[in-house]
Amino acid sequence: MRLVFLLVIALATATALIAFPDIADQHLRLEAFGWIFETRQGSFLIALFVLLLLLWLLRSLLQAIFSGPGTVWRSARMGSRKRREKKLREGLAQWLDNRGDFGTKALKRAKGVLPDWVMEMLQVLSVPPKDQKVLSDHEDPLVTVLAARIATDPSAHPKPDLTTRKAHIDTWLHLHPGAPLAISRKADTAEEEGDWKGLVALLEEEWKQGHRSAHSVKPRLANAYIRLSESDTGHAMAHLRKAYRLLPHNHDVLLAYGLGLIVSGETPTAVRLWLSHLEKHDSLDIASALLDTQRADPLRAYRKLDERKESELNDAERWLKAELAHAAKLAGLAFEQMQALAERTNSADAWQSLGNWYAGAGDFQHASEAYQRALEG
Repeated sequence: MRLVFLLVIALATATALIAFPDIADQHLRLEAFGWIFETRQGSFLIALFVLLLLLWLLRSLLQAIFSGPGTVWRSARMGSRKRREKKLREGLAQWLDNRGDFGTKALKRAKGVLPDWVMEMLQVLSVPPKDQKVLSDHEDPLVTVLAARIATDPSAHPKPDLTTRKAHIDTWLHLHPGAPLAISRKADTAEEEGDWKGLVALLEEEWKQGHRSAHSVKPRLANAYIRLSESDTGHAMAHLRKAYRLLPHNHDVLLAYGLGLIVSGETPTAVRLWLSHLEKHDSLDIASALLDTQRADPLRAYRKLDERKESELNDAERWLKAELAHAAKLAGLAFEQMQALAERTNSADAWQSLGNWYAGAGDFQHASEAYQRALEG
């Protein structure tokens, strides 16, 4: 490091002397112990750096003579090899864990190194995922983690059983705590076995650590909250509210949240949210849920939709309007509106509604035709 620093100073000084030749040509006079020495400044500085370099070479030569040629060779060779092997291990660890630049820079600095433990890794690479054994902590950590990564690969076919994959991931996280890829695959196993509470915790950890973007984690996390609300009924609304805060405009989330509000006795709030969503999004699921809440007074709900222009309504609202008309005993309007919607959009839901109405009226010929069109649609 000292030699590099000296060479950098020498290069900078030489550059300055070339850039300012007048300074380099100025005379320099030195007097010491009765001696008088005159020269140019540029020549003096260059001679000084050459002298320092010769002194360093002389010092290195003396050290090599007293240490012996074998010691010098081993020191130079092993020092370089250890540094490159260290970089190789760092690069492989980053690649296994999906950290940073995936080990690209570190692996470039590790060329020419192939220690014994690399042969163990190569042997692990040749083993199919289903035959990968959960290695103990006494094995090389990189070899153990590589086996875990191969065994838990989502694209592996056939896959090891769920218990084996979970054991691999637990060992992986024990050796490399917080490894992003291990956490991601642990989330996959939690979802596979229906551990929604564990999945929520893992997804939140990934998001918090920045390993997943909000765009990728929000849909999966919202779905996990919905599924968790189904099993943890005592805190169902708390989980549904979290899902709603994540994706307030997602129709699946809004549907689940609205149903939760109805169970909690907040039906007006659910209806308001669904109507607002339906005005902006063509969602038949929301329209069907709204229909169930408005069967008590279908005429009033029909009139509200009828007040709006036909061009302002989307297909889901037109379907809801026709269903409300049928529920309000306005059979003529209901059949006319639903028939127009079915023929214009060839909607299977519209044809099925017509089929149900015809069957209820005893017109089984038209009901059969409508059901056939629903199947085709």
